[in-house]
Amino acid sequence: MTTTTPAGPAAPPSDPAAQLQWLVDRAAISDLLVEFARTLDVRDFDANTALYLPDGTFEVDGAPFRLVGHEQLATTGSPRGLARYDATWHLSSNHAIHVDGDTATTRSYLIGVHRFTADLTRHADGAGWYDCTLRRTEQGWRFATVVIHEVWRAGEDLPHVPPNS
Repeated sequence: MTTTTPAGPAAPPSDPAAQLQWLVDRAAISDLLVEFARTLDVRDFDANTALYLPDGTFEVDGAPFRLVGHEQLATTGSPRGLARYDATWHLSSNHAIHVDGDTATTRSYLIGVHRFTADLTRHADGAGWYDCTLRRTEQGWRFATVVIHEVWRAGEDLPHVPPNS
């Protein structure tokens, strides 16, 4: 597992053109983080997979698995795990973004609520943060790696999260 922790807040460049690019990149990356959560919750798993580079990876820190590439992400990842729930809700916040040319690292906090049925009292929740690495592509910024670091769980067990995580 590769942990990427963005350095503290990066000072914006001093050149006005570079400042503008820095702001645009940060906005685009923040939008990508929000889109990541949105595509999971509306169950657009193809769109979620497209947010990754073709060889992008997803893993849960401490879990004995790692998904690599669009095929595994599309067939083993979100469709298989999250489709078992009646509804999900992923909150993405505190986007710490460090841009270095055509690469970037992020840390963003998450709360995920997973409802089993229409019964609003049956849910499994988890929270923590995502550490991500990204690369600029012709299609915009894309995830090279996404690593979830879980801090707490509440409610029922999360059957889509492997044991030991």
